[in-house]
Amino acid sequence: MVRCWGLVSFTIVSLVGLLAAPRAWAQAQASAPPAAAAAGAPPPAPYPYPPAGQYPPAGNPPGQYPPPPGQYAPPPVGYPPAGYPPPGAYPPGQYPPPPMAYAPPPGWAPAPEPPHPRRVFSLTFSPIHLLFPVVELTGEARVHDKLGLALVAGAGKYTDKDLGISAAVFEAGAQVRAYVVGDFRHGMQLGAEVLYLHLDAKEITTTGEGLAVGPFIGYKVMIDAGFTFDTQLGFEHVSARASNGNTATDNDWIPLLNLNIGWSF
Repeated sequence: MVRCWGLVSFTIVSLVGLLAAPRAWAQAQASAPPAAAAAGAPPPAPYPYPPAGQYPPAGNPPGQYPPPPGQYAPPPVGYPPAGYPPPGAYPPGQYPPPPMAYAPPPGWAPAPEPPHPRRVFSLTFSPIHLLFPVVELTGEARVHDKLGLALVAGAGKYTDKDLGISAAVFEAGAQVRAYVVGDFRHGMQLGAEVLYLHLDAKEITTTGEGLAVGPFIGYKVMIDAGFTFDTQLGFEHVSARASNGNTATDNDWIPLLNLNIGWSF
């Protein structure tokens, strides 16, 4: 029985050895050094690589590098020196700026400005006369775009602190205005004014009256909402008369200054 198992074991070991022999022979051939190395021959030269950061130009075989700087062939006749842009190009940093706006297409026209509201009457007052205090109103009618007619009316009280008297004041007048620049809405005016003034002092039973006539130059501004500013500067000749049982007259030249604000309709 022992001999029979020994025969079987020998047979199995022999079969395993026959199967493993080709694999062991292949591994030995792969790990063995080449014949040249075994004979002491020098190893083959490594593949030539360019230095770091440099590569051969496209199409050149390995190992053929471009010549160092300064050894290039001179450029053809007509080309600028090295460092300049090619013909027809702008130098570096001197490119023309981009266009700020493009030309409108043919036939294009800007949209028309919307028309201003047409107003035909301006009513203003004089803040300066409020210092007396007198309320003075001016109403101007639009006779034409270049022509206006105005009526002036005022009432209040005038006090002379030096004389210690006060008098009731009434005034009425008219103006004609020609707009030599602009129009009734916004423009410079040349005109003339006539103004009647009446004073009545009860303390001393005295009345006085005067008539002022003179030219002026002015300017008027009216915004679309209706607010209006009107100013005038000129001079007037005044004929005055006072009476308290006796009559006295006087003639003089005085400045004309109007600063009015108000609204137009």
